[in-house]
Amino acid sequence: MNTWNRWSNAATNEFDIYVDVDPANNNGYDYIVVGVDQGAVQTGTFNGRMATFVFSTRSSGAAVDFFATAPSDGSTAELVVRSGRLCRSGEPCLSAANPRLTYQAFGFDLTSNFVDAVAGTAKYNAWSSAISQGDFVSVPKGASGTVPVTINPAEWAQTPALGEMIVTLDNAAGKGEAALLPLTLTP
Repeated sequence: MNTWNRWSNAATNEFDIYVDVDPANNNGYDYIVVGVDQGAVQTGTFNGRMATFVFSTRSSGAAVDFFATAPSDGSTAELVVRSGRLCRSGEPCLSAANPRLTYQAFGFDLTSNFVDAVAGTAKYNAWSSAISQGDFVSVPKGASGTVPVTINPAEWAQTPALGEMIVTLDNAAGKGEAALLPLTLTP
């Protein structure tokens, strides 16, 4: 998540990502991935550390495995989720046999009650994405680098990407910390 605006501490925000792991069934969102202050959720007292929780829309309880990567004085929070957390017994499950999901994101500034709903939904295949991802390159200060991007045309037809988000946590906070590069496929 990138807010394009700097925060002093990411835990003053909440990010909710509604996830439908069986979109073909047309039965609504199944899970909510939430980046929020870990202490507020687990003890009722804010501790300033953002963690990633997974809630079901069908049953109670939350799972948490990781703190978010969300540096102070930044604008980007990376929320990591184990795919198995998007599968509860007796509920819809994300799996290799059912790899596609639909999602929508919402952001909340907990200090001002500002809410930002990202327009529309997006699709993603967690096992075989339409576009290469997770690539990494170290670039010395003042230099540039390249990373090859590959497209899976068959998957693109089902879960097209709007583009790439290039996260550089060392950049100044704001929109430059996460560059959005639009992509289109031409035959």
